[in-house]
Amino acid sequence: MLWLCWIVFLVGVHISSTSQCGKLSTLASFEDHKTIVETSLNLLAGSWISEGCEIRPGPEYILRSYTFDDTGKFQLIQHHYWDDSCTSPQLSVIAHGRIQLRDSLVQPGAANAVLRVGNVTVVPQDDSAAKELDRVVAMECPGRYWKPWRRYEEHTIYDSRYDEKRRFTNLWASSYDQINQHPGNPKLDNPYFSDITCLGSLKWAFNELKLLKIQLRPILDDLKRKPMPMKMELLLGDIHSNFKLREYYNPTSFQVPLIKRVKDDVVFINRHSFRIKNPNTIPASIFTTGRAPPHLIEKPHLPPYVWGEWTSTRCEVRPMGLYLTRRFSFFSEDSTWIGDHKFYSDPFCKIPKFIVTAAGHFALVGPNKEMKGTTDIDFHIERASLTVLDQRMIHDMRLQGLCGLDQWKVNVPKELSSTNGCAPLGISLPSVLKDVVKLEMDYRGSCMLFLGQVDTDGLPSASNERPSAFQLPLVRCGDVATYSQSLRDILNKDIYHNGVAKSMFSLCSIILLMTLSFFR
Repeated sequence: MLWLCWIVFLVGVHISSTSQCGKLSTLASFEDHKTIVETSLNLLAGSWISEGCEIRPGPEYILRSYTFDDTGKFQLIQHHYWDDSCTSPQLSVIAHGRIQLRDSLVQPGAANAVLRVGNVTVVPQDDSAAKELDRVVAMECPGRYWKPWRRYEEHTIYDSRYDEKRRFTNLWASSYDQINQHPGNPKLDNPYFSDITCLGSLKWAFNELKLLKIQLRPILDDLKRKPMPMKMELLLGDIHSNFKLREYYNPTSFQVPLIKRVKDDVVFINRHSFRIKNPNTIPASIFTTGRAPPHLIEKPHLPPYVWGEWTSTRCEVRPMGLYLTRRFSFFSEDSTWIGDHKFYSDPFCKIPKFIVTAAGHFALVGPNKEMKGTTDIDFHIERASLTVLDQRMIHDMRLQGLCGLDQWKVNVPKELSSTNGCAPLGISLPSVLKDVVKLEMDYRGSCMLFLGQVDTDGLPSASNERPSAFQLPLVRCGDVATYSQSLRDILNKDIYHNGVAKSMFSLCSIILLMTLSFFR
């Protein structure tokens, strides 16, 4: 029976993984399980910086340097760049204000913040950025008087002293027309003040501060050293994958963490002491002021040699409280792939809930037009299985009879191709995922694989759209044969009822629909 062979293959393909993959997965799990979460203004006080050049949807390339005191006052500095290595500065955004913390109902151990922004300023870092700002302002607010944008000159684009309601939530709400209705408004009389709403698509939202979490994560460079050194991470709210929705979005997940700038220090949490070490790959000394952005060294762009085995480096967090780890294998001779997404009910990936395994062919389409060093890749999702690890899920999702054949059992993979997917969950097979891929080398010399960021709302993208940012990286953990005969045999068999491929139903959408149905 072909479907039984497929299930056996799905279960066994990753069990035969190299010992290095198992070792890296074990170390990642150890780090996750030993992570200490404690979110408070006391621990928040200090300076936090990026670990490297960050890519946001757009794409945008930034470095962040955020400073807080123990009363909640903050200074945020975002340096924006023209390139993905953060070598060529574009502009800097500086904001001051205050936050108050409240327990989060969205993420365990996190806090929601009430924001009060005092002012926001922008400094163009080259002539091209100044000209672009002039162009956008002239288009968005024709006839409005502005102080001309010039290189290295700081512009105030928001000041709470001229905001009648003085609420951050109203920061983006005022309009050019409303301001013009009041000729005596000091905004118009101050040539050094610019209405933030005139910046069009260049508006910057600071919604990331609405959700934050502080955690201490072990550094495993020396397992024998006691006490084990820890690094302090600040996780701020995720950025919506749709640029137009960014300023209205309330985060439910996190970005890549910021690292606290410290010398060797000791932190006390619940009467336990932890030794804090700064593992940052960027020297903290290069972060000076908002007017002097760092110039990093250009990263080499590696060819998209995706073949081999790849695994997650930590428990990953997705919007709406999804936690998972990933494992992929790519075969070079016949361009086939197989991947596991293992989902958990907690942010430390201790309690597994279900596993989604998918497989098919892939095609490296060519260089991405928007992101240098990135390649477009098409994932043909031809087979998929679901392994339920919780009895309640079988009942709540009403899988019987519509998703795979025969009876559902806990911890037994169910092949879904025989029913062309799973209609109650909106799963349609086969399908095609338009994605992007990039390879980099980290400071340890490990090869890292980045796949495209999933849509924040879990929606399938338009036929010509691809992600403009990335998920957390996978680390290369082993080699594979040039092909897998078992996978080849499975993929070459036509077991679909209607055999018509439906494009652009992404794997991320499949996963999200299953998860939403489970937690409903």
